[in-house]
Amino acid sequence: MKRTKKTVELDQDQIDRIRKALKARTEEEAINFVLRQFDADLQLAEVTLKDAGTFDFEEI
Repeated sequence: MKRTKKTVELDQDQIDRIRKALKARTEEEAINFVLRQFDADLQLAEVTLKDAGTFDFEEI
């Protein structure tokens, strides 16, 4: 995993809630977990939609 140092402004209350909910030791650990989970969900959605095909409905 490639790491990049960033300077960003984030909502501290959200970070605190997420860190507590995940029982993460650090804010970085919590944020990286959320990013990995979102990325996994996104990849799953992309694969699902790509292979879903199309539906042709015929009106009666």
